[in-house]
Amino acid sequence: MTRRLGALALAAAVLAVSSPPAHAAPTWQLRWAPDPATVGLRAFETVEDDRADSHPAGQPHIKVSGNAYRFDMHMVDRDTSTDRQRQEVTGNRISSTAHLQWRLGETWRVTYSMYIPSSLKATTTFTHIMQTKQPGTGTSPITVTSLRRVNGVQTIEHKIFAGNILVGRTNLEPLQNKWIDVEYEIKIGDGAAGAVRWVLRSGGTTILDAAKTGVDTFLADRVRPKWGIYRSLGDTSGSLQDTYLLLRDMRAYQLAGGGASPTPSPTPTATSGPTPSPTPTQTGATGWKAGTAYAVGALVTYNGVTYRCLQAHTAQIGWEPPGTPALWQRR
Repeated sequence: MTRRLGALALAAAVLAVSSPPAHAAPTWQLRWAPDPATVGLRAFETVEDDRADSHPAGQPHIKVSGNAYRFDMHMVDRDTSTDRQRQEVTGNRISSTAHLQWRLGETWRVTYSMYIPSSLKATTTFTHIMQTKQPGTGTSPITVTSLRRVNGVQTIEHKIFAGNILVGRTNLEPLQNKWIDVEYEIKIGDGAAGAVRWVLRSGGTTILDAAKTGVDTFLADRVRPKWGIYRSLGDTSGSLQDTYLLLRDMRAYQLAGGGASPTPSPTPTATSGPTPSPTPTQTGATGWKAGTAYAVGALVTYNGVTYRCLQAHTAQIGWEPPGTPALWQRR
């Protein structure tokens, strides 16, 4: 018996050495972490600031305020559809030539801190402060975070738009006039292959952690996040007034590994401009190379110019340092 057990142990050891390793466990990889002071509104794919030019005196309605993005909404503001108001940004731009693409079958997470003043109230009609949508004019939302009055009570909620499926809801007023933390996760799936998780925290305490699986989170093409204030003027509670919304510490992560591709697809566009003047190469810098994993603080050279890595990522064609200020800072 002892000899047999020894043989089995040896066979297991040989199998462990000769067998190929299993796929690595999936991990969240940081893809987007804009610094408002550095990149400004270039952090976003598009900026929808007073699209109807209804209130030039209030422009810009979307701006950088300290270390945050600020969205101002005035009672006189009107969208192109005059029964509503909209000041929103869309997408995750990572360079002048690329933005993140959220595709079918992928899982994404965004985290950010949000300040909702008491002047930004829940309404009897829609007031959205975050959405996911298919890009394109006239497309329906996929998911929405809204400020909604329910039986006269101000609440903040998150829903799957198709089927009006509630993910989670909690009272709004205890979360106003302070910074709260948001974590939003979406598995992009068609039919019943999707999932959503929505988490709210205040002062380190989890206020709400809700999820829905088996839901539809895809329309066509891709999914794109939106932030800002988008509200109907049809409110009957008298809640509409001049207000604002603040967002900071915005991050986007993609679930990668386990056989999944960790690299988002950039959207290339033609660019032109002068080549920067070379600066002396600094000690420790290596030549930038696509396919290389760079840590924060890493130094590279590109066309004789030295750059410092601002966020960990795996380099790819289209993300060269001169065109990716969110990833690289010139030294």
